[in-house]
Amino acid sequence: MRRLAMLLVVGCLIAAGAMALAEEPRYGGVLRAAMQTNPPTLDPHKTTTTATQQIACHVFEPLVAFDENFAPQPVLLASWEAAEDNLSYTLHLRTGVKFHNGKLLTAEDVKASLERIIAISPVSGYYDGVTEIDVVDDHTLQVRLSKPMNLVAAMTVQVTWQGIMPKEFAENHDELRVGQLIGTGPYKLVEWRPDVYVKLVRFPDYVPVEAPASGFVGKKVAYLDEILFIPVKEVGARIAGLETGEYDYAEALPIETLKTIQANRNLVPQIVKPQWALVWELNGKEWPTSNAKFRQALLAALDMEFVVSTVVMNDPNFYSVNPGFIFGPWSAWYTEAGKEHYNQANLERARQLLKEAGYNGEDVVLLSNRDYYWMYRCTLAAAACLERAGIRVKIEFSDWPSQIGKALTLKGWNINQTGWSPNEDPVRTKGSLLCGAPYAYGYCNPKMDQLLDQISRPASFEERKEIWEQIQLLYYDDVPVIFFGYIFGLDATRAEVQDYRPWYVVPRFWNVWKRG
Repeated sequence: MRRLAMLLVVGCLIAAGAMALAEEPRYGGVLRAAMQTNPPTLDPHKTTTTATQQIACHVFEPLVAFDENFAPQPVLLASWEAAEDNLSYTLHLRTGVKFHNGKLLTAEDVKASLERIIAISPVSGYYDGVTEIDVVDDHTLQVRLSKPMNLVAAMTVQVTWQGIMPKEFAENHDELRVGQLIGTGPYKLVEWRPDVYVKLVRFPDYVPVEAPASGFVGKKVAYLDEILFIPVKEVGARIAGLETGEYDYAEALPIETLKTIQANRNLVPQIVKPQWALVWELNGKEWPTSNAKFRQALLAALDMEFVVSTVVMNDPNFYSVNPGFIFGPWSAWYTEAGKEHYNQANLERARQLLKEAGYNGEDVVLLSNRDYYWMYRCTLAAAACLERAGIRVKIEFSDWPSQIGKALTLKGWNINQTGWSPNEDPVRTKGSLLCGAPYAYGYCNPKMDQLLDQISRPASFEERKEIWEQIQLLYYDDVPVIFFGYIFGLDATRAEVQDYRPWYVVPRFWNVWKRG
């Protein structure tokens, strides 16, 4: 009996040890991610669409990025200094960083990448004070400015749009393709078959920093051999594939599937909070959205509580309706300035504003898609509000890339259904509110430009917060876009996917591994 007891104890210890070893992160495996749609491009400087960001953040790295508290931290930079007059910045690069083609990162690559962003990117407006970028040595640059500006905030905003690439590719301002899309990230791009998959493979020469992982910064380890981003537009197919093991991760699942996922021991629900600001972008070049009174009428007609709650099937755990333009109550930037204009659901006022605008029942063309279920639901619910006010809405559905393509033409449409990812700094709104910005869609107000310039300058948080309140007040008067509110997302993973942490709107598959 004693011998049997000893054997049992030894066996238990061996089993426990084996289980402990099995739980250690391991290298290998393919992660198959079921995504909502195809990316329109994989060139990070050519678009701001999330479908591109979700892939590009694994391939490209910026100079700085934000952590989970939305504070800027270095990525490819080792450090930076601002001059006393705030008219120049000195940037110091990390050494020993390699691109996917084996070339070492130098200041020449950064200069060419920043110049490409300034020349062709939708975020170029963030750099409107940059006059010259000088290479001091292989790992040092000096950025000269025409006016004081917060260069670090500009470089931090939407980091996945600001990837650094080799000089020889950055000097090409045409859309880059597979083979030219070379970054420094933990995974490298090897193949893109539209409507089938985008394939990334581990970059063996990636050297992670030793800082704790947080947000888009800190230690990144590529445990997986491959990541396949697979467009699966039908939500039912994403759920079914996850259940059968065809997919390891699925995004944007309907809220009503939460209980089903929780009941399946092979699946793990992932709540992304906050995830999307529901937004209508308005065409300032086409009648009637070119008219401020008409835009005010749209805002007056909308019942935000009805629209946003409809998107998430009335589950209060998955939405927030608040008057803070782009910043929710969880943000230090949140303000209720102008709240009397939010969530009006005032049909009488809307009809009066329509009369003042001179609207005579013309078609109002609303661009939307079924690729993102929450955009589709928002479109239908919000259009119903407009119809009740006497606005004739003509909805045009297409796939997401085609929708964005048409929106950028500024022709034949009035409203573009979209969603904005959580805002990390007010400077980001320059991409949608600054006169001439590609995603401003024709909106232009010199007073708004002046306020955006002021908030882009170095100042205390308190000073910048006061300027942001003025911007929000002007937003509610001009109505350049329409902000409905925030929704929170439901993604899911297979149980064998380890150490995945939902956050923001971009899945982060570094530091993630699969149990064998």
